[in-house]
Amino acid sequence: MMKRQCSCAGNGRFWLLVLLAALLGAYLFRPAPARAQSDPLDAYVEAGLAGNLALQQRSLDLEKSLRALDEARGMFWPELRLEARYSRAGGGRQIQFPVGDLMNPVYQTLNDILASQGQPAPFPTIENVEIPFLREREQDTRVRLLQPLYQPAIRHNYRLQGHLMAAEEAGLEAFRRQLARDIKVAYYDYLKAQRAVDILASARGVVAENVRVNERLVQYAKATDEAVMRARAEFFEVEQQQADAVRQRDLARSYFNFLLNRPLDTAIDAPAEDAPPAATFQLAALHPSESVAIEALARRHEVKQLDAAVLASGTAVDIQKSNALPSVALAFDLGMQGEDYGFAGDRGYYMASVVLQWKLFDGFQERARIQQARLDTRRLELQREELDDQIRLQVQDAMDNLGVARSSLVTAEERLRAAREGYRRVARKYEEGMDNQVTLLDARDVWTRAELNLNITRYDVLIRLAELEFAAGG
Repeated sequence: MMKRQCSCAGNGRFWLLVLLAALLGAYLFRPAPARAQSDPLDAYVEAGLAGNLALQQRSLDLEKSLRALDEARGMFWPELRLEARYSRAGGGRQIQFPVGDLMNPVYQTLNDILASQGQPAPFPTIENVEIPFLREREQDTRVRLLQPLYQPAIRHNYRLQGHLMAAEEAGLEAFRRQLARDIKVAYYDYLKAQRAVDILASARGVVAENVRVNERLVQYAKATDEAVMRARAEFFEVEQQQADAVRQRDLARSYFNFLLNRPLDTAIDAPAEDAPPAATFQLAALHPSESVAIEALARRHEVKQLDAAVLASGTAVDIQKSNALPSVALAFDLGMQGEDYGFAGDRGYYMASVVLQWKLFDGFQERARIQQARLDTRRLELQREELDDQIRLQVQDAMDNLGVARSSLVTAEERLRAAREGYRRVARKYEEGMDNQVTLLDARDVWTRAELNLNITRYDVLIRLAELEFAAGG
């Protein structure tokens, strides 16, 4: 009984460990980039995808492709059209009909016979007739129905337009993903520039205080004018750096607002917290670069766009081949002809026709066009192979850059801690008169540069993460 209890207790501990391991795994493999991308950024990406002018232009191209597909579909249906012509003519050729020359001798003989019998002569003299080749007035109005019966080019053209629309749709989605990446990168660039302005503003306050202290020491004859000059020089240097940082921040804000199609000076909301430290970026869920590249090849819409273009080019070859085949169409006309409008008499008519067209020889032009279409297909196939290599290289480069950025972030944090502690010790010695001003200013400069470097490195990690997300087709 004791063994069974121990066994049950052991099984309970085993399942408890399994549960804890599962919870730990879920925590470690949680999608960390979602934490880095705060709510303002998500809203900005949605606003950019809705308002970007370049994306709206690409959407119109897709709409145009859809209308072209409707046009190709309509070629299967019969065509019904009204054709009307009303003409006034004058001059032109005359048709001579010598009816007088033919009948007048006969009529004259008959009249002579009747006259000899004492009867009146009833047969008149007839003039020759001239009939104009062109009618002075003429109208021809008809309703024509045309229905293709056998025309392979129509079917191939419908397939072609379908492939072109698929290529345009994939291109639009690829542009949307690229725009989302650009918005994220621009947002991080702005936050990085804004943080640099804040860091330099803090440094400016410190060096300004250093100028004030040295001026006070000169008043009490405890320092020389050289110390004041050096402090002022350091102050102006920081002030210049701050002005340049403000310029870069304003430029980054303008570019970000340009992507969102907003006024360039519109304020940008910052996230609730600064860029997270390196420990927040859990990349354990990422596979080796080759595996990520394989997934990227299946997800990237650039690949789908080229695949559709290859299919469209192959269909263009089929269209050129079908031009060498005969085409058969049915035509039916219902109308009226005459000098004026009306259905009385023999003015109305109808005519049904079966029309066969077959180009028997064109000087080998069609064969040359087929060869050109095949060359276009081969060129697109080579572009497709090149795109595979480019995506693999892009994924590898993005993963390497992210790995370097994460390593640099850890180093930058340690550098800032060391610089801050070094400045604290030098400042204490300077206050006690155990160190000089040059050492103090150098320590402060090292601290400022370390803080700026950490700021750049932090946001570089987020930028590299956005680039990897785009490269992997995520």
